[in-house]
Amino acid sequence: MERCITAFSARSTGRGQLDSFEEVYARLSGNGGQPKLIVFSSDLDNFMLYSGAFREKFPVSQIIGTTSFLNCSDECHAERGLAAMAIYSGIDCAGGVLEECGRCPVKYIGEAETAISLLRLSKEDTGRTCCLEFTSAHGNCEELAIDTLRRAAGGADIPLFGSSAGVKKGTSCSFVSLNGRVYTDACVFMYLRNTRGRISLIRGNTYRQTGHFFQATNVDCEKRTVYEFDGRTAGEYLSSLINIEIPVLERELTFHPIGRIYDDNVYITDAKEIGEDMSVTFFSHIYNYSRLVLLEPDDANNVKRQFIEKLESIGYTPSFSIAVNCFFDYGVFDSKGFSEEFIRYIGDKCGKYLGVSGCGEQIDNMHVNKTMLLAAFE
Repeated sequence: MERCITAFSARSTGRGQLDSFEEVYARLSGNGGQPKLIVFSSDLDNFMLYSGAFREKFPVSQIIGTTSFLNCSDECHAERGLAAMAIYSGIDCAGGVLEECGRCPVKYIGEAETAISLLRLSKEDTGRTCCLEFTSAHGNCEELAIDTLRRAAGGADIPLFGSSAGVKKGTSCSFVSLNGRVYTDACVFMYLRNTRGRISLIRGNTYRQTGHFFQATNVDCEKRTVYEFDGRTAGEYLSSLINIEIPVLERELTFHPIGRIYDDNVYITDAKEIGEDMSVTFFSHIYNYSRLVLLEPDDANNVKRQFIEKLESIGYTPSFSIAVNCFFDYGVFDSKGFSEEFIRYIGDKCGKYLGVSGCGEQIDNMHVNKTMLLAAFE
């Protein structure tokens, strides 16, 4: 029996079709026995059908999924389709759901505490555990979910990574799923222990610093809206840094996200919209007096080189990997051919892999955008 199998299909061309699932199921069921864990992603149209079908066919497996802009595996990738990873051995896992994620996910902290208790995690598990999570998009809920999961872990060293769900183009609708149940306002999570070795989280930034440093001086944290940078109207200030006219600011901010600097690390946040009052609303929180830097796209070859160096530094060849990449980042770099190249590289170097692309990424205690994440399992 293989430890891990991935499968991809784009045979379902319309809503209500299970052709893609049947093709994926044929691959996963041919390995013998029920997987311990299934991770899957798909476009929104048939996500509910796929979620229910997975549960029906694999009733004793843990199953976690999300809608995704781009569905990837080491076999193929496409915007429409179904990608799945099934892990049959060498892991322990326990999951749960934080509901009401946009309002009060801490009400459901017991779900996370129970999952951690079931795994009986100890200091000996340091370096071989992580928490995979998928969170509903456009609910401003990612930071609330992360905080709840970190509180549940207490002092345990459990690295966290995951993705905001992908939405259907032209809508704000997204889905996440756990064990056949589908949610629109929730964070689904799975604590994982690799019983055969280490788990390494790798983060890659595809943007570099411009040298323009500044602070947010008037912020509505709950709305993720900045009214002033360095005492000047936010939109006007950013347009002056980029040296562009106001009417094209929203377009240009696609190529110039903001970096939040904490402990000498840069965490990217992308602009969502420009208000009539020239305020700027972002996809993740910026706090008053945060240290910030304007970013610009890095050279694609430099990005690849740095990511390769980080991957090679872990000291082992992954058995399988789970990748997360921001859709907004994919859109920018796809026009340069970098996304295709990066996807091929992941397939060559990271073992069996599944990749999802949503409205943002989560790494430890930060919600970010335009960031590449990889969890590599020894």
